[in-house]
Amino acid sequence: MTGRLLDIHAITAFLARVAPLSGDALHEAFVCASLEGGGRFHVPAEDRSVLTLYRISASGPTEAEAIAAWITRARKAVADTAAEADALPASP
Repeated sequence: MTGRLLDIHAITAFLARVAPLSGDALHEAFVCASLEGGGRFHVPAEDRSVLTLYRISASGPTEAEAIAAWITRARKAVADTAAEADALPASP
């Protein structure tokens, strides 16, 4: 996953917005973001929740675990993008 494909500013803003949330409020924030931003939040009958938001996908056996996995992946994507930017040579 490269930062060039991700809207890091939107991801960072969303992570900040959901950081203080838990339970139903956290779930609602992810469902709304998925609906409004063209993401996907799918809970099939096989007990495997799948979440795609801001081009980052995660899954888990429950909705809460899929959300937690997405937050972990999003934080890593933001950190990786920052590291890539730091590794670029300075402009003259």
